[in-house]
Amino acid sequence: MPTNCQPDQNEFDNEERYMTTADIIRKRGFPLEVHQAVTEDGYILELHRIPYGRNGLLPNNRSRPVFLQHGLLWNDHAWMMNPTNSSLAFILADHGYDVWMGNSRGNSNSRKHVSLDPEKEEYWNFTWDEMGRFDIPASIDYILNVTGQDKLSAYIGYSLGCTLFFIGAIDKPKLNNQVEMMIGLGPTASIAHLDNFYRYLGMAVKSYHFLVRMTCTTVLHSNDGFSHNLLKLFCDSGRFAANLCVHLLFQIFGYSQSYYVSALNAIIGHYPDGTSIGAAVQFLQHSNSGESFHHFDYGCHENRKRYGTCTPAHYDLSLVTAPVYLMSGDKDPIAPPKDVQWLATKLGNLKSSTEIESPFTHGDFLWSTRATELVYLPIISLLSTSHLTSSI
Repeated sequence: MPTNCQPDQNEFDNEERYMTTADIIRKRGFPLEVHQAVTEDGYILELHRIPYGRNGLLPNNRSRPVFLQHGLLWNDHAWMMNPTNSSLAFILADHGYDVWMGNSRGNSNSRKHVSLDPEKEEYWNFTWDEMGRFDIPASIDYILNVTGQDKLSAYIGYSLGCTLFFIGAIDKPKLNNQVEMMIGLGPTASIAHLDNFYRYLGMAVKSYHFLVRMTCTTVLHSNDGFSHNLLKLFCDSGRFAANLCVHLLFQIFGYSQSYYVSALNAIIGHYPDGTSIGAAVQFLQHSNSGESFHHFDYGCHENRKRYGTCTPAHYDLSLVTAPVYLMSGDKDPIAPPKDVQWLATKLGNLKSSTEIESPFTHGDFLWSTRATELVYLPIISLLSTSHLTSSI
């Protein structure tokens, strides 16, 4: 059970729970630019840019942008939920980096399309495969075009944000040359050793997929949906309910021994934030298919039409040739050590794989009181070293 619940000054202030991430950035005293990137298949993605920090320290002419990509069912609130001096997006900005944050198709910031209606089923007909193939390249191309740079200083992904980079780098090889480095936090590809209650749902993934199709369910856990609004009301109803909601969160992400209370108070307003049934089902498929990293499994008949085989085609991770640095937690139930070790043996240009022993869970990358010490400052050091090397 948690032993170091840090009650910062905003412990009982739930204001940010009801704010957009753009409003939170402004409230914290940072400059903000809102951009939109359009994917090849017409999805309109909202990007949030913090061009410099509160100290007014501008990126120098050789400083390249840093791109942050959240995980499954998140939005970019993931990078700013802690107090300002303990949130990665703000730390990077205050260190003089040009910070860009992505939002995956389907979440509340990116629920737009050039022609499809988000209220209709066709909009939600996507999986990881499309998110990686289209969203990540479109976002990176847009950032490089706006900034006039040829590369990002770094792509920093969390959880599914890592998965999508790998897919993008495999499907569109030029992506490998558009980043100085890829930093993966709690990286997922294989999740054969998933260690939370989702593993039981994964055992019944075919039945689950059939059920949601029969009920015409298209979007999973929409942030503005009835069930999520009901959950918000429950979690706000008293101390017991709030503690129960934290317990549920820890059932998914692992039991954190240190966290900011304000971060978990605000999180219910931003997580979960909606995705397609296909993206959720692909997660469950991977939990039930051994150590592997593959396309969506449509069933034998459709697989033959799409991939030429009865089983879904596998991604060749050796084609990820961008320099990759992995950071994982020793008690991470979603990216367990065995799965990260498997991933590390498959990547084409792994530079390092660091396992944090604290203990450290999947959620700790975002809300731990020790995340700055164990994750964020080492990232700053890594970026600084890379910048000095590239400047020589």
